[in-house]
Formats: sequence, C-alpha cells, structure tokens
Amino acid sequence: MYPVVDKFLSFPTPVIVIAAITLWSCVAVIVNIWIVPILCGPNGKKLVKFEAEVTSQIALAFGLLISFNAVWIWDRGDRVHAAVNDEAAALAALLDDCDGLSDPARGKEIRKTVAVYTRNLIETEWPKLSGKPFTVVRPVEITKLRELAKNSGDPNMMEVVKAAEKFRQVRIRDGMTYMSPSRWGVVFALAVLLLISIGALHGEAPRGRKLALALVTLAISFCFAVLMVHARPFVGQMAIQPIELQTVLSRAESIPAAQ
Repeated sequence: MYPVVDKFLSFPTPVIVIAAITLWSCVAVIVNIWIVPILCGPNGKKLVKFEAEVTSQIALAFGLLISFNAVWIWDRGDRVHAAVNDEAAALAALLDDCDGLSDPARGKEIRKTVAVYTRNLIETEWPKLSGKPFTVVRPVEITKLRELAKNSGDPNMMEVVKAAEKFRQVRIRDGMTYMSPSRWGVVFALAVLLLISIGALHGEAPRGRKLALALVTLAISFCFAVLMVHARPFVGQMAIQPIELQTVLSRAESIPAAQ
C-alpha cells in the first residue's frame, strides 16, 4: 500500500488536483443520474419534501471532519519542519563548540564526524523518508559523537549531541506517520452523503441540481486535494528539503579560519 500511495502523492500538485476533481465528478455524475432518480423518482416528487436542514447538518459534519484532519496534517508538518531546523541548529552548535576546544585535534575529529554524519543524513537517510516507515536506529556517527563530546570536557557539547539525536527521532517518527485510513474513510463517506443530500434537495429541479452538485463537487475536490498534497511531509512538491542540513555539511567540510 505504501509504495502506491507515495507514488501518487509524488505527482505534481496540479495532477493531484485534477485527479481529485475527476474522482468526485464521477461520484457526482452517479448521484445525479442514478441515485437521485431512485430516491426522488423520475419527476423528483417521490420524497414529497426534503428539508434543507438535513443538508446543512451533513455539510457541517463534513466541514468539521475536514478541519480536524487538516489541523492534524498541518500541525504534524510544522512539527516535523521545526524538528529539521532544530536538528540542523544542534549540529551547527556542535561545530561552534568544537571550534572552541583547547585541543585542536579533538575539535578536528568532531568536525569530521559531524560532516560524515550529516552527509549520511542527506544522502542515505533522507531518501528513505519518502518510503515505508522504518525503525529508528541510532547511527554509528551519533554514538561516536557522544563519546567525543563526553571526552571533550565541555558539558554543553553532550547536551547538544543528545538534542540532535532527539530532533532526528521526531523528524523520522512524526514525518513518516500516515493519516489513518479510518479518518480518510469517514471524510469520504460524509462527502458522498453530502452529494446525495444536495441531489435530493434539488430533486425537482434538474438544472439547479446539476449546478449545485458541480459547485459542491469542486469544493470537496479542493478539500481532498489540499489534504493529499500535505499528507506526507517528505513526499511530493511540498516535501521538506534538507536545506539547513546542507548548510551544516558545507560548514563542517570547510576549513576553519583558525586552522
């Protein structure tokens, strides 16, 4: 399931929007041609009367569920983006600390280890973030940095290494979390019910029914497109890029002025 979903989410945003519109247009056509005539009859008078309050309640429930899921997705995205920035900031602080060590050789070794670790994050670990969730394992370079920080005599350096490891765990754990299928399913079901309700409300007016269904279909499509575009922080055109980590890598591989 994961490869198929991620493959679709990796498409350009316009393609995802068009796919959402196509899907919900098909649902709207089915509602208009088959479901509404069955419920309302050929002349639209079988139900006698359909209250607009029913449609309003379904629309309210759909809006609340969409908002709930959108908030979860955006909050997760902000949290992951902040973790990436904080992780890079911690590694940059580690470079600051190693430049101030009294032992230049030890500082050089720490700088080299930071460079190796950051390059591994960018070139090896980052591509995996767009795939199936994997177990967070402590990299060898982090273990080495912990030992070097412990032997450096700088009490802040150990805390910085721990912080970098913590933010990495947040980036992986939260960044690879999928919105549960049950959430998608409930929102999808409410959207279908909303279209049926709109169709039944305009059962006696075919032209008005088509216009109402078209407008609601566009609204639903855009809602789903927004959710899908932001569904995975490391997949698609909106994917988070390791720009901050690349800056740290460039600095770690550069030669300090003092040397």
